[in-house]
Amino acid sequence: MIRAVVIDRHPAMRAGVEALLGRTGDVLVVAGASDGLHEVAHTLYRTAPDVVIIEDSPGGVDGVALARLIKSHPPAPKVVLHSDGIEATQIAAAMLAGADALVDSRGDAVELVAAVRSAARGRPVFPELDVASQADVAGRLPAGDQAILRMRFAAVSAREIARTLRLDARTLGTRLAAMIERLRAMPSPAPS
Repeated sequence: MIRAVVIDRHPAMRAGVEALLGRTGDVLVVAGASDGLHEVAHTLYRTAPDVVIIEDSPGGVDGVALARLIKSHPPAPKVVLHSDGIEATQIAAAMLAGADALVDSRGDAVELVAAVRSAARGRPVFPELDVASQADVAGRLPAGDQAILRMRFAAVSAREIARTLRLDARTLGTRLAAMIERLRAMPSPAPS
């Protein structure tokens, strides 16, 4: 059984995702929370979920920032971000944050369930970015950070990136945060 927590600022949307997952038979929604950090932290501590499903929406929860925060405290649950529409920079930012999946909430509900199951099994789920889109997003970053993004596109772990680049975890974390901030501040075409 996959233990899940749903984080969404809209109670109705949260209830909808909880109901969808509750019908699967293999996902048990142990709690839901809005976007308050205290509430989220308390919920995660109290329930110890396998997977956290987080809304990532402009003007609401910054799911990428929340994913990064959750993943920075091992042992961290898997994190599935869902968003209305997905852009190439958002995919890159989610990967840099350590999210385990990113799905379009406007898509088929089956996709969200499949992403939760895959993430729980340690298999990342991200929209496909062609080589040109990857190069475009990487080109928006300083030269020294492009290698980090290319490694994340290749599913290299943060630990391995740090070891390869001979960086300590704190330095890499600082660079990842700056990269995410830069990517989130710029518009991006939708992935092809």
